[in-house]
Amino acid sequence: MAKQIKRASVICCVIGLVFAISIITGPGIAGAQMKAPPESVDLNSATAKELESLPGVGPATSKKIIANRPYKSVDELSKAGLSSKAVEKLRPMVTVGGASTAAQPPTATKGQARPAAKAPAASGKASALKPGEKVNINAASKEQLEALPGIGPAKAQAIIDGRPYKTPEDIMKVKGIKQGTFNKIKDNITVR
Repeated sequence: MAKQIKRASVICCVIGLVFAISIITGPGIAGAQMKAPPESVDLNSATAKELESLPGVGPATSKKIIANRPYKSVDELSKAGLSSKAVEKLRPMVTVGGASTAAQPPTATKGQARPAAKAPAASGKASALKPGEKVNINAASKEQLEALPGIGPAKAQAIIDGRPYKTPEDIMKVKGIKQGTFNKIKDNITVR
């Protein structure tokens, strides 16, 4: 009986020691081996792969996040179907670039991408781009892509689904976008 009590007290001491170490070291002894959280990811310009590096974000969720751009705040992730609990989990890992400059490349100067204005309901088409204006096909919202000549809602969604693109010519891999359409939009698109 004394041996059992001694063994139980040793086990309790070991458990208490492990618990104390986990409190002191944070996530535990294995914490040093845990994957570091990703750097801040900009919801308005991140690629699908960058979004998928976030915990709980897979390919389907990253596509929804991209499709619902631009974001003015992290709370708007609910537009992409994320629960409030998921939004709170991601909050420290994500940022929101200015919604009006969501698709602009960071070093862009002249010919920057801009959000396309929504067209009146009668026309159903986003407003046309100004001459020399560029749309980042890796970060633009569906509405911004629809502002490109010859790009409607279906092609805009196909462009979003095909991301990321390394060169503007890669857009011709999208079903329905051939050389003729590419020639119409090539001066208005960029990949960064």
